[in-house]
Amino acid sequence: MEADAAGATVFVFPSQGSQWTAMAVEQLDAAPAFVDQMELCDAAFAEFVDWSVLGAVRGGVGTPGLDRVDVVQPVSFAVMVSLAAQWRARGIEPDAVLGHSEGEIAAAYVAGALTLGDAAKVVTLRSNAIRAIAGTGGMVSVTLPVEQVHTLIEPWGKSISVAAQNGPSSTVVTGSAAELDDLMDACEREDVPATRIPVDYASQSSQVEMLRETLRDTLSGLRPRTADIAFISAVTGARLDTSILDGDYWYANLRQPVLFEQAVRWSYEHGYRTFVEASLHPVLNVDIQESLEECRDGSAARRIDLPTRAFQWKRYPVGHH
Repeated sequence: MEADAAGATVFVFPSQGSQWTAMAVEQLDAAPAFVDQMELCDAAFAEFVDWSVLGAVRGGVGTPGLDRVDVVQPVSFAVMVSLAAQWRARGIEPDAVLGHSEGEIAAAYVAGALTLGDAAKVVTLRSNAIRAIAGTGGMVSVTLPVEQVHTLIEPWGKSISVAAQNGPSSTVVTGSAAELDDLMDACEREDVPATRIPVDYASQSSQVEMLRETLRDTLSGLRPRTADIAFISAVTGARLDTSILDGDYWYANLRQPVLFEQAVRWSYEHGYRTFVEASLHPVLNVDIQESLEECRDGSAARRIDLPTRAFQWKRYPVGHH
């Protein structure tokens, strides 16, 4: 948690890979509100999958492994929203929510923009669609500002692109697995800190474009609504009216660069001072702290414009309220 004595509270929902199942099992044995929400999630996902979310957390016999994107993302969602339920049971209420990549689905549910059924549908169908591009791509986290990362990846042209700007010195790139192998070698030679993210697909890349019509069709029945809790979008980097969280938005969430640092800065500029990460192990805490430190130092006006590429961007203007 990054906190200040004054100001509103933001619940932050990271992307997959943040959940530690042993810790989740501990919560199942000790936290009533967590258990209640996990059971609701288990029932909601049962409409879309033939395995149990609770069983996957406990590692039950016959349950699929968390190495599959279509398993880890539903489990990750369930754990995050159940942690949020536990905090709310203890009197910690969010004034706003902010999600990173698929963490935005959890944020939308906690804000009240999506029903649990619709959120489960988005998580499941989105992660199922990703399986079509799995196996050839990947992602790498580079401990450099985005400006330097753009220079670093220039030799690979369009084969590697920026996937997320997480903080002042934290950038994620995406691309083909072979090209990323070459990038990792280059980072080692140049003593640039870089870590391969354990996914086998290129989220936030041009590879996602083949999924656009599939996602628009399968998610056409969503019923998003305007939420009372502010939804700070990592697609636009600012607050967004949640009534437009339809299939097009969730395609953008998978295709567009994640503007997480911009979203944190927007939050600070609009009075949010306490950031509570909905994770059993800190994932984005350092990035949030670094962004807030720059804001406090008077550098909040710093902005990085990332390419929008192939999406109907006008529907989601930056700064929309």
